[in-house]
Amino acid sequence: MSPRELPLLLVRHAEAEEAHVLGDEARALTPEGRALFRQHARKLARLTPLRGILTSPLVRAVQTAELLAEALGLAQVDVHPALLPKKGAARRILKLAHALGPGFALVGHNPSLEKALALALGDDTRAPDKLRKGTAVALRALADDGGYQLEWWAAPGRSLKRYDTQG
Repeated sequence: MSPRELPLLLVRHAEAEEAHVLGDEARALTPEGRALFRQHARKLARLTPLRGILTSPLVRAVQTAELLAEALGLAQVDVHPALLPKKGAARRILKLAHALGPGFALVGHNPSLEKALALALGDDTRAPDKLRKGTAVALRALADDGGYQLEWWAAPGRSLKRYDTQG
């Protein structure tokens, strides 16, 4: 598969602790969240290869990205501040996606990823309204307008949802 044929994945972090003594940034994945996402990551790796993974610096996102990298056989995960759950994150996520091109997974948080997905798809209403923890959404870049087209989405423990990419 050539790099241009690869999708862009938006991935929400897996199930994390409700609280951590060091604050929200330090919240780690729960043992259940880790186990469920590890299994899910193996399924994602069978669906598509990737060239790289960028993640929010928050612990739960980094841990999710590391599990995905392990399943894909990628040696490195890069932390990027555009994926932090702050005001304006959706536009920063899309800007990062355009700069990277296809073949990357961007691991982050809601509501930033949901908003980025809505911006990427424009009027396309086939995407999930809510990204469950651990959900991955595969997007194909549209050459003509800088937007994206939904290919499929998959949530841990759920069946894959494919969409006709011909329109």
